[in-house]
Amino acid sequence: MMNKKLLMLVCFIVLTACGTEEGNDSSSADEEEVVQPEVEVVFDEEPLPVDEETPIQAIVTADGEPVKDADYVEFEIWEDTEREDTSETLEAEHTEDGVYELMYEFEEDGTYQVIAHTQARDVHTMPQVEVQAGDDSSHEEDEHEEGSHAHEDGEFAVHLIQEELSSEENSELLAHIEQNGEPFEQGEVSFEISSDQLDKHEFIEAEEVEPGAYQAEFDFPAAGGYLINVHYEKPEEDIHGHKEEEVKVD
Repeated sequence: MMNKKLLMLVCFIVLTACGTEEGNDSSSADEEEVVQPEVEVVFDEEPLPVDEETPIQAIVTADGEPVKDADYVEFEIWEDTEREDTSETLEAEHTEDGVYELMYEFEEDGTYQVIAHTQARDVHTMPQVEVQAGDDSSHEEDEHEEGSHAHEDGEFAVHLIQEELSSEENSELLAHIEQNGEPFEQGEVSFEISSDQLDKHEFIEAEEVEPGAYQAEFDFPAAGGYLINVHYEKPEEDIHGHKEEEVKVD
């Protein structure tokens, strides 16, 4: 009788251990299933038409499957001979199967920079592409005169995440910065905040919370419009830059 009870106890222990191992394997498998999304910017043709609406698309996938529930996809666009400070950012709409589309009208011939700011699966990506609209011959002389100035301006991409900002509680400011398509890591970043609501410009030091992502908090004193200037630098590499954006505080 004793041997039979002992045998049953050993079997119970073995089965329990197997169940635990299977549970751990399942947990590990779930962790391995997390795949970062990929974003491809697509145009119907190039050069793109001028003075008429044309589609700009971002195809968002993860492990080859379409991502239909991205938090947002926004296209930031500026003409290559202008600074990034003159860019405009417009939100795209999901059409089908992970395709996010914006209808955009290029107003003049030239080379344009297009960044697809994409937030999906708790990951922020912002691939940048260069595209030609219309005839580029009108800009050849300017390009020779300015040398590589436009390319230098396009080296950095800055995106200020404009989530809901409130004057009733501390608001989180978050900026993603890339250099040549890679996260701008270990930089010195600050937010300069100005408005008629403030007596003076406020400078808030930001902390790098993940590669290329800088965060700070600010207590907006009142609702209204504010100008936020994202300053980024690496003095040892002679890197100094900034990007201004207007925000609305509720």
